[in-house]
Amino acid sequence: MAVVKKFLSDEDFIKHINECIDAYKGDTTLLNEATGLMVVGRVMGWEHQRIVSTRVSWTFATKVFGDPKKFMPKRTVVGQRKSVALAIVDKFLSIGKIMRGYLDLVQRKISVPVSELRLFND
Repeated sequence: MAVVKKFLSDEDFIKHINECIDAYKGDTTLLNEATGLMVVGRVMGWEHQRIVSTRVSWTFATKVFGDPKKFMPKRTVVGQRKSVALAIVDKFLSIGKIMRGYLDLVQRKISVPVSELRLFND
């Protein structure tokens, strides 16, 4: 059975963002980046935001708003469809699987009939 993680409702999320902004004193440039990270992350997912955001923005958002992973899903349908960054990461992961399989063949850890060898998994 899949575990469904509950997140704040949109109203509670906006309320949390506003409270954190009201309590914040400091450079608004970083606050702007962190707020954008949190809001866009609700639409795209935290995995996308972790890839495209700087370490400074991610760390700052964590300090001001709390762990971003608590406020957004790992991936969303919109993020999966629109994010070039996620597509690139997925391709690299699939290439890594192909390379691991190739190395296992070369090292004779597995044997596969020639008819089953494929260059790309679709």
